[in-house]
Amino acid sequence: MRPFEQFLSNSVGLQRIIEIYLKIRKYFQSEGWSEKDLEKPPYYSAQLMTLHEKFGGEIRDLLQQMKDLGLKVENEDLNEYLKPLLQNINELTPLSDGDYERGNQGDEDY
Repeated sequence: MRPFEQFLSNSVGLQRIIEIYLKIRKYFQSEGWSEKDLEKPPYYSAQLMTLHEKFGGEIRDLLQQMKDLGLKVENEDLNEYLKPLLQNINELTPLSDGDYERGNQGDEDY
């Protein structure tokens, strides 16, 4: 295990990234989106943009924190580490099989 991976295994920042990603997937589910819809989303709501910005910000902050600690890590390293974790969330929060169908809005706590 590389030093940055050891750091990530106990990182609060990593936990926040996972939590935000799960909220994004639940948002997609609530809207009835499919994986294909993610290639070209039907629309971009303020809520989705806020979650997207938080997700990117947490990744940037975590990467900088690791670099500040002297860990040898690049963006690609972090992406590769995150990939199986996020894929697991994708499997736990499957999206619809068909085309976009508007779901219930406003009832979920994101």
